[in-house]
Amino acid sequence: MKQNYETWTEHGEGLISHDGYDGVGNREGTDEVDQMDQMLVELAGHHPPILDAEPSAYAKAFYRMVASADELVHDRTTHSRLSAVARLFAVKSRYNMSVAEYDDILGIVHELLPPDSKLPNDFYQSRKLLEGLGMQYIKIDVCYNNCMLFYKDNKDKDKCDFCGANRYVEGRTKVARKVLRYLPITDRLQRLYLHGETAKLMRSYSPTTCGKMVHPCDGEAWQQFNVDYPEFAQEKRNVRLAVATDGFQPFDVNAAPYSCWPVFVTPLNLPPGTLLRSEYIFLALVVPGPEHPGRKLNVLMQPLVDEFQELWKGVTTWDASLKEEFTMRGIYLWSVHDFMAYGDFSGWSTHGRLSCPYGCGCRGFLLPNGRKACWFDTHRRFLPEDHPFRNEANAFRKNTKVFDEAPRYLTGEEVQAHVN
Repeated sequence: MKQNYETWTEHGEGLISHDGYDGVGNREGTDEVDQMDQMLVELAGHHPPILDAEPSAYAKAFYRMVASADELVHDRTTHSRLSAVARLFAVKSRYNMSVAEYDDILGIVHELLPPDSKLPNDFYQSRKLLEGLGMQYIKIDVCYNNCMLFYKDNKDKDKCDFCGANRYVEGRTKVARKVLRYLPITDRLQRLYLHGETAKLMRSYSPTTCGKMVHPCDGEAWQQFNVDYPEFAQEKRNVRLAVATDGFQPFDVNAAPYSCWPVFVTPLNLPPGTLLRSEYIFLALVVPGPEHPGRKLNVLMQPLVDEFQELWKGVTTWDASLKEEFTMRGIYLWSVHDFMAYGDFSGWSTHGRLSCPYGCGCRGFLLPNGRKACWFDTHRRFLPEDHPFRNEANAFRKNTKVFDEAPRYLTGEEVQAHVN
C-alpha cells in the first residue's frame, strides 16, 4: 500500500479540490486542538443570512444555536454560551449524571460567576440551547427475543404477541428488558445543506468520462435508477444512501459474550475525497445484545425503514448555498456488509449448502464428522472437458472424478423467477 494515500488520484480522477478544501476535505488553516467554534462557523456562519426567503424552523433553530457561539458567558472569559454548555453536557454524559445532579452543579457554577452571566440556569435551558443540533435519539422497547418492537400500534402492550415474553423487568415498574436506540438521520441530512460549502459538495458529483469507477454515480445501479426515476434524478440535491451493519464485541475478550449491532447510514452524493469521512457516516441504530439478532434483524430495522419511506416522499430543507428551500428526497440504494451480515440483512441464509444468494447451484456437502458445510472440489466442472484434473480420482476428493458440465449463465428473468 502507498503510505498516506488518502486522496484518490491514481485511478483517473485527478486531484479533488473544492473552494478552500484540500484533497481529503479538510478545511485549510485549522490545526488547533479545540475547533468547536471554528466548526460551528464552518457549518452555518455566525448569523442567519439576510434574505428575502425565510429559512425553515429547523434551520432557524440551528442558526440561533450558532449565534450563541459569539455570545460570551461574561466579559472576563473566553468561553461562549455554546462552548460552556457543550462541555457541561459532555461531563454529564461521561459520568452518567442525573438531571438533578447537573442542575445542582450548575447552581454552584452560577454562584461563582458574576450576576450578569449568560450561562443557562438549568438542564432544560441548556438543552433548549442545543436543540439546533438535531441530535435526538429515541428509545424503543424490544421483545427480549427480538420478535417485535413495542412501537406505533404496539407501543402500549406489555407482552410480546409471538412468544409471550414480558416487556418489563419483573418487580420493577416500566423498566424495559431490552431497548433499541434509534437516531433519526433526516435532521442530519438536512444539516448538510445548512453550510454553503457542504451544500455545494452534495451536488458536485457527476459521472466520469474515463470509463473508470471513481464514484458510486459511475455504477450501473445508480445510472439505472436515474432511468427508472427521472424526476428524482433531475434534482441533484436528492440524496442516495448506503446502509452498513455488522456485529462487534464491545467488551473485553474475557467478558461474557455480547453481540452489539450498530447500523450506519452514509450519503453518497459527496465527492470521492469526502465521501467516506467519519463525520458523514451516521449512526442510525444500535441493536442491543447480548444475543446475535440473526434473521430477526429485519424486525429491528423497522424504524429506519419507516424513515426511508418518509424521505422518499420528501422533506422541506434549507439550502444555504442557493439561499432557498427545496424538497429533499432520499433513496436507499446500496448495502455494504460482510457475507454473514448480508444473510441477516437480506433474509437469505448464508449458512449451509444453499448459501449462494445467486442460486448458482454450488454442490456443497457436509463434512462427515463436524457436519459443517463445505464447497471443496466444486470448481473442476468449470474446467475444459478434456482437462486432466477431471480424471484425478484422489488428488481432490477421495474416489471422485468430475465429468459434469459447468452451469449455464441465467438470464435476469430466470434469476428473478428463482428468487420469487
